[in-house]
Amino acid sequence: MVLRRMSWWSVTATCLIVAGGTASAEAVGRPSADLSATRCGSGAHTLSHYGDHVYPETGNGGYRSLHTDVHMIYDAVGNRFLSGNHVVETNRSTQCLTDFSLDFERRSSDPVNGPDMTVRSVTVDGRPAAFRFVQPTYPGDPKGQDDLDPRAHQAGQLAIVGGPDHNPLPPACTPELTGSTPDAQDGRPCPANKLVITPAHRIRSGTTFTLRIDYLGRPGVHTDGDGSTEGWFRSNVPTHDGGFVTTEPVGTEAWLPLNDHPSVKPTYDFYDTVNAGRTAIGNGQLVAARHNPPDTNFPAGSTTWHWASRAPVASYLVESSVGNYDLTSHFAHGVRYYEAQASALSPARKLANLGVMNQQEEITRFQSQFNGPYPFQTDGVLVAIPSTGFEEEMQTMITFQNGSIDLGIFHHENMHQWWGDNVTESNYDMTFFKEGLATLGEYLEAALQAETAAGGPHTVAGRHAFNASLIAQFNRTYARTGPFWVGIPSDPAPYNLFSGSSTYTRPGAAYIALRQILGSRKFDNALQGLQRRYGGQTITESQLEAGFQQSLPNPSRACHARLGVFFTQWFDTSYPTESGAAKPRLTGPGLDGGGFYDAEGGCHPAERSDGPIGNVGTSGAAP
Repeated sequence: MVLRRMSWWSVTATCLIVAGGTASAEAVGRPSADLSATRCGSGAHTLSHYGDHVYPETGNGGYRSLHTDVHMIYDAVGNRFLSGNHVVETNRSTQCLTDFSLDFERRSSDPVNGPDMTVRSVTVDGRPAAFRFVQPTYPGDPKGQDDLDPRAHQAGQLAIVGGPDHNPLPPACTPELTGSTPDAQDGRPCPANKLVITPAHRIRSGTTFTLRIDYLGRPGVHTDGDGSTEGWFRSNVPTHDGGFVTTEPVGTEAWLPLNDHPSVKPTYDFYDTVNAGRTAIGNGQLVAARHNPPDTNFPAGSTTWHWASRAPVASYLVESSVGNYDLTSHFAHGVRYYEAQASALSPARKLANLGVMNQQEEITRFQSQFNGPYPFQTDGVLVAIPSTGFEEEMQTMITFQNGSIDLGIFHHENMHQWWGDNVTESNYDMTFFKEGLATLGEYLEAALQAETAAGGPHTVAGRHAFNASLIAQFNRTYARTGPFWVGIPSDPAPYNLFSGSSTYTRPGAAYIALRQILGSRKFDNALQGLQRRYGGQTITESQLEAGFQQSLPNPSRACHARLGVFFTQWFDTSYPTESGAAKPRLTGPGLDGGGFYDAEGGCHPAERSDGPIGNVGTSGAAP
């Protein structure tokens, strides 16, 4: 994701303390559970861990999400899901379950743009199930998910809630920030966005079960902990156009009930029935578009668009926009490329957009040199008219807002198809890992332009220009002072989760330094090895760092220790201005700062096949 509207608050270093659960709220009827078996109970109401304080309310345990069929019945004129709208989820239990939960923001504090939906019925394996909505409880609450203490269900930004009643407990949820300061909403009760489902009979561990949820009403946007919004944006150009979906980090639950955590990655089929003349855009491949005769929901007829993703999709990357779109596709080198843009854009704007959109195949081929083979069967881009404040790497269907597309940001978002989409962050504190690599994608694009201007990749001048561009980019970043170095990339708060310095620029510079330390070939080999090992899955910080450790040109104990210090300095350390340590000390050969290979650390460069350290090749090639 690239945010054009960054958080305006200064970043402060914080400790992480948190944990999860849920407390009962409004009940919709709850049958007695079958408790005859021992060790049978509720699935956890969060996938966060004790110590997490960024969206600790999201995710649900006790089962694994395998596949989701979205049966959308959407009226673009009224911006509503109609009767028959439902989702079918195939899950596998990981424990014996008496009940389990999902995330679903059916109502919002925003009466205009927020969701307003109603669950009509729930079935498990075809049998009616009871359901209720509850508040989350902070992860690890020793009193359990139904803690009667209202302080266990309060919103907060940092390690403790604080707030007007001086609540010392960890936050149960991230506040929907509507004030002028990060802690403006601390201490507010968390909304009851946990949909708890109690089946007629317990579900044995290891059982595959099918869940159907019928719901209708108005989808909408979620207000994040930094004051921005994401989710289902009303598209009203032309009038009653439809909805534009862009949903990082948690906004999918503002239009779809799901297990809403980045580590949850089911496959998807979308069967989106919309007004005749509208186009529905989803993840993966367009399978069919079936025209339907007039009916009660659509007196003028409708079209059902079937999109399918056989690759697993993380919760924040689910795409399902509807509107008047020009949609085309072409097939090249084993990948189908989709191009969609709002029909209402001017011919001149469409032509300018196409000039950038048509470069996706070339961008993908270029980025494959570093990351390895493109991981999906399709790739695509959607340019919509609503202004959302950010672009996003929706898996295989990158979204651009405000009617236009930028080449540098296109490189950023397409790089995400490997980093974030195929290899996904294990939790919100890993957002820096994939945003840093996507930022590196922008830096590689600038280096490519320098290389081309100097003679191209097959010339000595071109290759040196490529590397010189990356070094210059690093040095510009490293010259930054003061607050730029205060934020800790691996320890964000909700209000700075998408801060330009700690989430994008600093990690992006760290990857340039890693490339200098390892050499271009070994750096690329490390990226490709991570793709092979974690493709279709998630990655932790220790796994990420181990992947680079394996590519050290000198595998001595001293060099491994040195690289460990490098990661700590760049990813895990704050440098407040009064500390005296202004920034990370370890960088890389040929870069400002230096200090990786020197006598002090006992780590020395090794001869490598791609040339001496500091003379690093470009585009995966040796100099």
